[in-house]
Amino acid sequence: MDFKIDEDFEENDEESSTKGNNSNSIIPIIIVVVISLFFGFSVFFVSNALFGKKVIPPEEPKNTMVALTDDNVEILYDYVTYGVRNTRNDKFIKEQTVNMNSFSNQEKFYYALQFVQVEDFISTGEVNSQKQKIYTIQSSKIKSYMQRFFGSKVTYATNSVITYPFSFRINNQNVGVMTYIVDKDAYETVFTGLEDNIVSEEVVEPYYTKLTQATRIGKDGSLELQEKIIYTDSKEENGVYTINIYKDYQHTMLIETKQNLTKEQLQQNPISIDNYQEKAATITYVFKLDGTQYYFDSSSISN
Repeated sequence: MDFKIDEDFEENDEESSTKGNNSNSIIPIIIVVVISLFFGFSVFFVSNALFGKKVIPPEEPKNTMVALTDDNVEILYDYVTYGVRNTRNDKFIKEQTVNMNSFSNQEKFYYALQFVQVEDFISTGEVNSQKQKIYTIQSSKIKSYMQRFFGSKVTYATNSVITYPFSFRINNQNVGVMTYIVDKDAYETVFTGLEDNIVSEEVVEPYYTKLTQATRIGKDGSLELQEKIIYTDSKEENGVYTINIYKDYQHTMLIETKQNLTKEQLQQNPISIDNYQEKAATITYVFKLDGTQYYFDSSSISN
């Protein structure tokens, strides 16, 4: 038998060459595919960044100015400037910060009872040992007035006797003495005296105030009132006045001293906060919403 060694070797070389060629032809294809994918993803991400739908964050609610003649503004300002016998209580004037925890039980009644109406008192037809007529006011009424000023989370004690000069008269008397009676769930009240409104005869008042701004806070709908205030300290000698004007209740931050003024001059040109608004202190009152009703939340004085 003849052996064709040369032919066998030739066939093997050809086979080997074919395999090499196939292997070499795959590599360029892989490179093309990789480059194509790279450019494809690049175009996708760039296009998405440029033309894709952008997520716009929600716009923060804006604060809005409210007219000082707005009904809510006028009502709420009356809340905090209320005073029995026409004399404003100085709690918000002298305390740097005030919140729910700042009020004594008596002070809570002081501000809540401003809303009481004469028809809230019902005659029992009885008299006490001093022959004074006894009236009752339901505790539910007192609670509603407490919540009107302080909100629904207000707490208060009922075991103390409350003496209060109301703005109206019953039997020509306006000083009510209120005692809570558990069995009746009401406050028995007798009217024991008459206290008229105080008419100031001071030439110089201890402080001067003015409501200057009201803002509705967009985030929660609360209402902020800003009141400007100056404090005074006056001395009179031989009919001549010296007046120090301050921006703090403690009289440590002097704004101006006015000297050699007579009573007549002060009556003709009285002290006015309009002349000191830029240097005056600011009391900020915050009223928050409890459902649809505003209630007092806090106050603070900034100098």
